[in-house]
Amino acid sequence: MSRRSESPHGHVVVGTDGSRAATHALEQAAGEAHRRRVPLEIVHAWPWGGAYEPLDDDAPDILAKAARHIAALAPEVPVTTVAVADDAAQVLVRRGRAAALTVVGTRGNGGFAGLLLGSVSLRVAAHCRSPLLVVRYEPPLRTTARVRTVVVGVRGEEDAPAVSFAFAEALRRDAGVSVVHAWAYGRNDRTHSDRKSCARREEASTELVVAPLHKEHPFVHLDNRSVRVAPARALIDAGATGEVVVIAAHRRKFTLGLQLGPVTHALLHHARCHVVLVPVTHGPSRGSCVSSRPLSGQWKRGR
Repeated sequence: MSRRSESPHGHVVVGTDGSRAATHALEQAAGEAHRRRVPLEIVHAWPWGGAYEPLDDDAPDILAKAARHIAALAPEVPVTTVAVADDAAQVLVRRGRAAALTVVGTRGNGGFAGLLLGSVSLRVAAHCRSPLLVVRYEPPLRTTARVRTVVVGVRGEEDAPAVSFAFAEALRRDAGVSVVHAWAYGRNDRTHSDRKSCARREEASTELVVAPLHKEHPFVHLDNRSVRVAPARALIDAGATGEVVVIAAHRRKFTLGLQLGPVTHALLHHARCHVVLVPVTHGPSRGSCVSSRPLSGQWKRGR
């Protein structure tokens, strides 16, 4: 086991506490590292920070067991391990800054039995500044789909990084891309002409993002849909038979506290497949025809 203070660059980093859900996330992280042909860094941290040190060899044992598991599962993936006596969420956010991808499970040993997303995973999701894969620890739904699908939610041009990630992920997984743009009429769209104009604007905003990437990758099967339904519900439904759902996580500069919009929050708690957050830092974005609430409304600020 390596107790390093510096992370490699462009690697995959995964947190583990030895739980079954964490082991499942570890296996998914190994697959991501294999697809990217990069090293895997396995991180174990303590929830109470530097003032706390374990009385036994839990940390070395957890990391050694994890490393052996990956060596048997994916011997071609280079593995390093690191133990850090600091807050687990802060450690993963910090070490993930130089990573191509950070991976966390939905819930570890510290979670309650009925909790869908643990506090560490939720905090990493709220503060990560590089792509984050949240691994769902549930049996996948059976599907008869002929093409494996990477689902990506699109609100407008500001979500281009998430769409770009989705296409790259589809190429790595030999899958298609399903673009989901959910919207609703605004309060002032009362006439048929107003609503028709709104629909055209919404469809055009998605096409501006998707068309250049599809032109660059014409052999990727594309399903581009624009639907009038609550965004969170549209993504949850689309992800029911998808490999993974990708969504842009909009970060506001100089904003303290949790930065998870309602759509992202709903998706993390209710998606039936893995979820990737692609952080995008910027100021207020262009508004669509309407703003919304999760599951029953439309978008409003960041996701």
